[in-house]
Amino acid sequence: MKSTQATYTGFEFESEGHPAIAIINVDLKNLENKAQYRHSVFIEIFPDLLTDDGHPAQTEYEYLVEVEKKMIDYLEGQTRTVHVGHTTVYRKQEFIFYTGEAEKVEGFLEYFLTTIERKYNFEIEPDPTWEQVAGFYELL
Repeated sequence: MKSTQATYTGFEFESEGHPAIAIINVDLKNLENKAQYRHSVFIEIFPDLLTDDGHPAQTEYEYLVEVEKKMIDYLEGQTRTVHVGHTTVYRKQEFIFYTGEAEKVEGFLEYFLTTIERKYNFEIEPDPTWEQVAGFYELL
């Protein structure tokens, strides 16, 4: 399921006392073969320019959207990976994927993230039942 054909929805929530926004791929809520994508991939990028509420400034947000598109293009095109969405929370943007090829995704991220000139972290963990994103899908 390619994200270019997916339906996304956005909603606001609060995270640690700060406003936050999530953009989530609705089509994955009832994905039948979630077991094919057994590993969660959470990528945190810390923006250089922030607004008063701790979210990326407009130009920074646009840059992060381009970074996300590049990750989606590679991961969905070259690995068995789906794009869940992203969250914008206080002082960071988090991109969420699920994959069936954790080693390939890790190798790509280790290279690609060094090119974005921003502080970042990422974690790839087993999550065959998609428990880490269940809260988002319960809100839909």
